[in-house]
Amino acid sequence: MIQTNSIWVVESKKQLDTLHALKSKLRYKAVVLESECDITTLPSYDMVFFLLTPTKIGNKFFIEAIKEVLSIRQNSKTIFMAIDDCYRLDEQELMKVTLELKSSIKYLISNPAVFMVSSYFALLHLQYELKQVTLEDIQHNREVMIPNQADGMITGLRLKVEHMSQLLQLSRMDKIYLLIEEFSKGVRNTGIDTTKQNWLILGPDKTGKSLLTKQLQASIKASGSFHFADKSPIPDDIGRYYDGIVIVLDLDINRSLAYLERICSTYVGLNKIIVVNKSDDFMFYRLSQSKLQTDMMTKLRFITSDPVFFVSAYYYEQYIRLSAQEVTMEDIIQDSKVVFADPLNFPIAKETHRAIMPELLLVHSGFNNLLQNWE
Repeated sequence: MIQTNSIWVVESKKQLDTLHALKSKLRYKAVVLESECDITTLPSYDMVFFLLTPTKIGNKFFIEAIKEVLSIRQNSKTIFMAIDDCYRLDEQELMKVTLELKSSIKYLISNPAVFMVSSYFALLHLQYELKQVTLEDIQHNREVMIPNQADGMITGLRLKVEHMSQLLQLSRMDKIYLLIEEFSKGVRNTGIDTTKQNWLILGPDKTGKSLLTKQLQASIKASGSFHFADKSPIPDDIGRYYDGIVIVLDLDINRSLAYLERICSTYVGLNKIIVVNKSDDFMFYRLSQSKLQTDMMTKLRFITSDPVFFVSAYYYEQYIRLSAQEVTMEDIIQDSKVVFADPLNFPIAKETHRAIMPELLLVHSGFNNLLQNWE
């Protein structure tokens, strides 16, 4: 059994005992009673599950626990709620309880992951598989009722061997087993940090996205709240793992428009930022920087209304290296790749602007504006 970095918080001793028995299926790191839970430990887990009873929806502990997780962790997608004993409720009651739960936390999580389960039925199924209980034991269990379209509820001695597999289906815990397996695998494969807000850097080849990822991660590291990843291939379900996407293009915008349109149409509803890198190459396009950017914005706005930033990862790298004294002022002056221009596209002489060279590099890199998104 591969253990996952997950925790279950339960409301009753019966639930605690049940989940102890289901550990091989749930693969959690810890399970704890609500009354004994130190909520300050919850943000350290990749997945936090709350096993709730229908009569205690929205209790104070539950609300405070979610607040604690979200005070440290940016990603609410790693919080899961399971309403237990759902077999005791009809469809109308299930809907009422679900709406009540979502309403109680809507100011914390807008679209929570809520499961209707029966941990008890899941336990019976496992015990039957392991031959810890017999068909006769289950036949004498008055709580076991298998719905049948032709015969209504099948109970007691009418329960047969072929009905036993339906216990897991009725428990609906199989969906959680699958979720745990897929999500824990996804966390490992994507390398996300579940204690932070995660942004995926995407873009066509040769747009400089790897350098940009490195720079963003280093520049915003001090905040401790954000994680940036440059991953390929793209995960199947970006929204499950990432809070936003940074789409990196370059000045050769025409070759990237189809790519941008595909990403924007595929991931509707996910936060997106468009970064046009290598803006320092504008002199190769025989247009002023402002005119080139205006023309590009016109094309981009046919596809997306998301924020657009023009940057130079190379200028920002030189700014960082100059600040760290890894290069000298003379190195920057002699660097033919570093060319400054004023708003009217007249060149700015580097030699006569030594005193403000770091500021010129930062401003012309565009990172001073870009980084404000994550402050």
